[in-house]
Amino acid sequence: MLLYEMFAIGIALVLVVAAIGGLAARVMMGPEETALSRLARAAPAQRRLVASAAQQERDARAAAAQRRLVAAAAQQERDARAAAAKRQYEDALAAPLSPRLATLITQLETQDVSA
Repeated sequence: MLLYEMFAIGIALVLVVAAIGGLAARVMMGPEETALSRLARAAPAQRRLVASAAQQERDARAAAAQRRLVAAAAQQERDARAAAAKRQYEDALAAPLSPRLATLITQLETQDVSA
């Protein structure tokens, strides 16, 4: 056999012995030790769940804040357009009529409408 084959077999043998030793230790545990072992494995999982829930809550709050900002920006845009339209309308009403246009309007108002 080659040296690297013997080395690979040695590593495999060590891994098998370690696996059997860990399995034997689990089999020989009493109920209290088993419960403690399960608790020790469950604690990190529970911490991850709590952290995940907290992250989801932070994400939900951030999304709600983003929606409020977008809604406020849209409202400001609508208000600005409405104000601009109002100013244009007021400017159009405030502009003086030309004498020719005033005469035409007077003639239309005084005409006898018979339909």
